[in-house]
Parts: sequence; C-alpha cells; structure tokens
Amino acid sequence: MSVGLEMIQVQFQPALDAYISKKISAEEMKFRVEWDKRWSWSFEGYLPVFETCRELNVPLIALNVDSEDLSLVEEGGYPNLPRERLQKYISDPAGFASFASYPYYKTYVDYVISPSYDMHQSMGILRTTITGMQLEEDMSFSRFFSGRILWDEGMASNAYKWTKVNRGLMIGLVGADHVKFEGGITGRYKRMAKDQQLDSISVILNPTLIDTRPSGSVSMTSNSAASALGTDQLTLQLRYLKQGVTAGSLESRESTNTGGVLALADYIVVSN
Repeated sequence: MSVGLEMIQVQFQPALDAYISKKISAEEMKFRVEWDKRWSWSFEGYLPVFETCRELNVPLIALNVDSEDLSLVEEGGYPNLPRERLQKYISDPAGFASFASYPYYKTYVDYVISPSYDMHQSMGILRTTITGMQLEEDMSFSRFFSGRILWDEGMASNAYKWTKVNRGLMIGLVGADHVKFEGGITGRYKRMAKDQQLDSISVILNPTLIDTRPSGSVSMTSNSAASALGTDQLTLQLRYLKQGVTAGSLESRESTNTGGVLALADYIVVSN
C-alpha cells in the first residue's frame, strides 16, 4: 500500500523516502519539498496523514508534475519541453493522444476545463505561468489545456508506475477537479492499466455545489446556501451525446441521442 500526493512534485521523491525511513523530521521534509513555495494549502492539514504513513511505514509517493516543466508547457506548448522530460509524464504517447478521441471527452472538456480557463481569464491571471513567469499576453486556451492534461496524465502515469511494479493499493490524495467525471486521473489510469488487471476507484469527500458545476458558475454565497441543504443540488451525472450530434440542437434533446453519462465519482462520502 502507498499514498500518492498531488501536493508533492516528482523531483522531491527522495525527501518523502527520507521522511518515511525516519531519517528526517516532518519539518525538514516540508522544507525539502518546498511546500510553502509550491502548494497553497496548509502543511498542518496533511500532517496527520504523513505521520500515520511514517508510523506504519507506508510509502508516500510524489505524483505531481514538476512546476518548472509545467511552466515551460504553459509558455510554449509541448515543443517547449525537452523530449526526455516530457517522457517522465507521458510514457504512452499513442494512448495519451487517443484519450482525446473518447466519445465523452469533448463534453468533459466543455464542462470542466473550458470554464476553468474562462474563470482564470476573468480573474486576469493568464499572463503568469505556474512558476510566476510573466507572459506578454494571456496564455492561449491550447497552452492552458496542454498544461492541464499534462498535469492529469503525469499524475495518472506516476500512480500507474507504482501500482504496476508493486501490485498494491495506492490511495491518491488529489483535488476533485482531477477526479470528477472520469476525464482526469481516473480515466487516464484506467486506459494505462486496462491490460494489467488493475482498477481505479474514485471517491470524492464532502463535495459542494462548486465541485460539481463548471468553474465560475457558482458564487461562494450560492455554494454556502446549497451546502446547507445537503447533497440534493449536486450534479452527480454528466450526459454526453452520440458522435455527430450537435450540442444545443433539437436532436440533442432526444434521449435516443444520448451517448452515455459520466458519474461525478464512483463514491461520494459526506460527513457532518
């Protein structure tokens, strides 16, 4: 068993290994992975997980793309990242390319990724890459999209590599946007693992309305009000159309033209 971490980039795996083997303290591990520079959420919020893994000798596995590499893609697309560094995250180029042709994927992009880009644009933060590099103009959607799917593919690939070698359970701690509606890590992992008798099960903890709707479509006020009502207003399924059917057309409303539905997750867990 292992615990995979979105909040740690792959270049810092040695620091996680040193922490689990009790060669360094939690504070030293935090320093070595450059937590305060590379992750926005509190270290203390994750510390009980880290301490439990250390006590039980459960490996912590870095999943995330190195921000220096992601920044290069955001700046200039995949050609901007040297091939040997790209191969760290995309070990199956043909499968990576084919994923975009899945019947449901355009619906997923329109519902999850495109609104995220629009929200970033409205906030005026598309002239800065993840490392803070200033761009002369707003990052194009294609480069934003390239960075986003490299993030998903890289984390799925790192999880797959560990489970393939160790044939064990990995519990991945990642953001809901990388899990929901199967277009992120979960669907990509299933693509990689289909011939290995390995499976991926998604669990979203305490989802709110914002987690299940397009980015920017729900205000914090509306989200708080909806949360008080429980899970009734959550979007639990995302319908996609058969190929050749145009979204918004009269025929798209017919149930016979439904290509299928994507579940928010395999399981959602709600606690008080």
